[in-house]
Amino acid sequence: MSQPDPAQIDPATRPRLFIEEGFPVTELGIESLRERSVSVALPPIYFLHIWWARRPLVASAGAILGSLLPAWTEDLAERFSDHPQLATAEAYREWLFELCGIWGDPIAARKRIDEAKAEGKKLPGNAWGYKQAFRNIPTPDNLILLQQVLEDTWGRIPSVADPTAGGGSIPFQVLRYGLEARANDLNPIAAGVLRAGVEMPARYGMGLYTDLEHWGQKLVERLSERLNSFFKLENKTERVIGYIFVRTVACPRTGKTVPLVGDWSLRRGNNPVAVRFVTHRDGIELDEPEYQIVAGSDIDFDPKRTATWKGGKGTSPWDNDSVIDGTYIRAEAQAGRMGEVLYAMAVRTARGRILRAPTETDRTALAVAEAELERLLPRWKQEDVLPTEAVPTGTKTKEPLNYGMMHWRDLFTTRQLLVHGCFVEEYRNLIGEVR
Repeated sequence: MSQPDPAQIDPATRPRLFIEEGFPVTELGIESLRERSVSVALPPIYFLHIWWARRPLVASAGAILGSLLPAWTEDLAERFSDHPQLATAEAYREWLFELCGIWGDPIAARKRIDEAKAEGKKLPGNAWGYKQAFRNIPTPDNLILLQQVLEDTWGRIPSVADPTAGGGSIPFQVLRYGLEARANDLNPIAAGVLRAGVEMPARYGMGLYTDLEHWGQKLVERLSERLNSFFKLENKTERVIGYIFVRTVACPRTGKTVPLVGDWSLRRGNNPVAVRFVTHRDGIELDEPEYQIVAGSDIDFDPKRTATWKGGKGTSPWDNDSVIDGTYIRAEAQAGRMGEVLYAMAVRTARGRILRAPTETDRTALAVAEAELERLLPRWKQEDVLPTEAVPTGTKTKEPLNYGMMHWRDLFTTRQLLVHGCFVEEYRNLIGEVR
């Protein structure tokens, strides 16, 4: 069988992905576990949107090829006698692995790694002997041979349908093999992820890059201009990694703020860091609590035993550590009187990553953000900028409802809502310009 020149393949015949819009749904029962740590090197498609039960790309590749390719036979080898990849059943199997990106022997590599670990040795370089499989793209020659075998088997190049495509691992792999994919999902978020992460790159290729960079930069610049004043820092060289908030209620007997913290530890191990909850200074009781960050030997208390929240009940340090009943806490939350307070921050400095208490500048920035949200909220409600839908009653929504989170927007802090609202507004403004 003659083999076409890869350079002569007409771009107009490149594979396409068709996405059908999901059906409108009012309730979706979804269980979610983030399937992997984001610190692990993963395909870019995994970072577009965290998705439930996202199928590994290599397993998806194996399922696709196993579904489409014929079992090896001598007749198949004879029809493709010019191709050693199909000469024997073993060669055919190795070719399948190569198409999947498995360019070595993972079982032998795993054994070698385990033996080295048991002996306390570190193997040089990449102990597996090849890059992660998802990084290994099939060669043009192999893609052409694959399509020839499929056409010989099916009488045409087959399409692959995935009616519950989710995050798009299967259609993504289908397109990498130069085939046509048809994908769908009932969840409209999944349909959006498929369109943005699979269909558009497949249709437009690197031609999208310049436009995405241009308009993405415009969006970032406009958001930065609007939001910078709500994230001011005293030390301009700091970069904030995370803001650490806690929910609060008023002590039922003194009326003073009680943070509901199950453990005052911020970091354990050889270099522990914890928060000391301060209610008195120089023998005088404070009106509002203070939070001190202490480390190492300065932690002269048990962060777990001094916690103010355990088993659905609170403890008031303003009232001899008396119990705050869970019924009272839920009632306060449902009445809209549960608060939130920023009590620690993780920042990166020239000295490395540190944990520190919020400064007056940090607290002022939060107060300014709250005032801005209050100003914008009436208009945003009219323009449907933030989610106003009520949280439905169900097995997975019991806890938020118990604690007064009656609407989806109640799950966010004030400043988070402001950021999300500004993003939606600026994104909407950009749509007309892009078009």
